[in-house]
Amino acid sequence: MSATTPFVGVRVFSDLRQTVASIDTRDSTVIGLTLPAPLADNTAFPLNEPVALSLDDTAQIALLGDGLALDTVNQILSEGIITDISFVRVAEGVDAEATLSNVVGSAGAKTGVWAQLEAKDHIGLEPGLLIAPGYTSSRPGNAANPVVVAMDAICTRIIDCLAIVDTPGTTREAAAEYAEDFATSLNIVAMYPQAKVWLGADVIRPLSPHVAAAIVRRDKEVGTPFKAAWNRPLVGIRGLSQRVPYRDGDTSTDANYLVQHGIGTVIENKVLWAPFTTAMDPTVKAYRSIKRIRTRRSIEKALLRPLRQYMSEDLGPHLVTLIAQSLEEACEERQALGAIIDYQIIWDRKLNPNTFLRDGGLRLKLTFEETPDLTDLQIYSEPQPEAFDVLASSIADALAALGNPAIRIAS
Repeated sequence: MSATTPFVGVRVFSDLRQTVASIDTRDSTVIGLTLPAPLADNTAFPLNEPVALSLDDTAQIALLGDGLALDTVNQILSEGIITDISFVRVAEGVDAEATLSNVVGSAGAKTGVWAQLEAKDHIGLEPGLLIAPGYTSSRPGNAANPVVVAMDAICTRIIDCLAIVDTPGTTREAAAEYAEDFATSLNIVAMYPQAKVWLGADVIRPLSPHVAAAIVRRDKEVGTPFKAAWNRPLVGIRGLSQRVPYRDGDTSTDANYLVQHGIGTVIENKVLWAPFTTAMDPTVKAYRSIKRIRTRRSIEKALLRPLRQYMSEDLGPHLVTLIAQSLEEACEERQALGAIIDYQIIWDRKLNPNTFLRDGGLRLKLTFEETPDLTDLQIYSEPQPEAFDVLASSIADALAALGNPAIRIAS
C-alpha cells in the first residue's frame, strides 16, 4: 500500500524553507518610553497604547506638546541617534501619586508600562530598553519603586530587555539603598545623579534617556548588542547635577563606591561609567556585567523564533542534526564576532528519557561563556635592581668600543 495518495504520473512536492534555521540577533535595540503627556494630541497618542514614534518625524514629535515626554525625546536626540521608539502615553493624575500609579498601570489590562508588552503586536517594535524618566527615582513608603518593579517583570517576559532607571539624586548612600531593592535582578541599570542639559534653558533632567540612547548608539556603531557602551562620552549632557569624584587608581572615590553598589554614573562630567546592573546579590553577581547579560539574553532570545520552524517535523536523527547545526552556526558566528569565548552543544541521553521522547520532547544543552568587558586592570610595579647590571654592561661596551688603551675596563 502506498504511503502517499495514489497517483499515476509525476508530482513535485516543493518545500522552500531553509533546512538549517538562520538565527539572527535583533537589528536594533528599541527604546520603550512610558510617560504622561497631557498636552499631546489625543488621536496621535491615545492613552495606554504603544505608538511608533519616529525621532526623524518633526511633525509627529510636535504632537507630543510641551512637557516631560517632549523633553525626553529631545534628550534622546541630543545623543545623536535617529530611531523609532515605542511610546506609551498615560494620563496625568490628580496628584503625583496618581500619575505614578498611571505610569505603573495594570498587568492584566496592559496599561501603563505594561502596555510595552503589546508593542510588538501593535506596532512591530519590541522594546529592548525601558525608560520612564521622572517616575523611577522615588521609593514610596520606603520600599522599591513600583514602576521599576513592573519594568523588571516586563524585561523578564521580553527576555532581551533592560530597564534604564534613575536613583534618588540626593546622596550616594540613598542611591545605594535604592539599588539594594533590586540586588537580585539582572534587568535593572540604575543611574546617579541627574544631568545638566540645555532645553531652551539650563535644566536638570534624569540621566536615563541619555544612557538608553548611548546604548542604542553603540549598538548601531558595531551592528550588534555584544559590545559595552560605557567608558564613552555622553554627548548630549553639559554636566551633572552634582559632582561625582573619580581618580584613576583610587578605590575610595564616589564613582567606585557607586559602581560597586550596582549604580552607574558619569565621571569627568561626560564619560558614562556604568559597567554593572544592580545585580549585587551573590546568587546573581556573576552576571552583573551589562555587556555579559545583554549578550546572554540576546542569544537566548534569538533562538526562539527561528527554531520554531522545526515544530511539527518528525522527531528523528535528521531533525536533531539540523537543530544542532543551526545552534552551531549561530554560536560560531557569535564567537567570530567576539561575543562569546567558546561553546558546546550537548545531547544528553539522561535528559531525554523514552517517556519524554515519546511525547515529542527534545532537550539539547547549549553551554557558552560570553566575552567579559575589562573592568579591573591591575598593573603591579616593583623595583628591578638587576637592571643596573644591564646599565653597567652597556657602559663597559661603550668604553670598549672607543678602542683607547688608556681606558681600562675592570670586572
